Amino acid sequence: MDPSDPETVKMLTEARAKAEHLLSELIKQQAEVEANPPDLPPEKLAQGRYAMQKAIESARRALKSLDEAQKIAAIDMN
Repeated sequence: MDPSDPETVKMLTEARAKAEHLLSELIKQQAEVEANPPDLPPEKLAQGRYAMQKAIESARRALKSLDEAQKIAAIDMN
């Protein structure tokens, strides 16, 4: 994959937009659940919160990696 290829740049841009949307939706969902927690046993609620936090952290890492890839592509295009 050539980082300076216009198709690669387009793919990275689209992937970043999707990752940003995913992160935004996860954070929104987390806030909704925190504001209105489901009627679950405390240990199940804790597991769900932990899983949601891990998903958010993963989405942030993906976004960071895509940002780094876009920087590399921008350097290669110059």
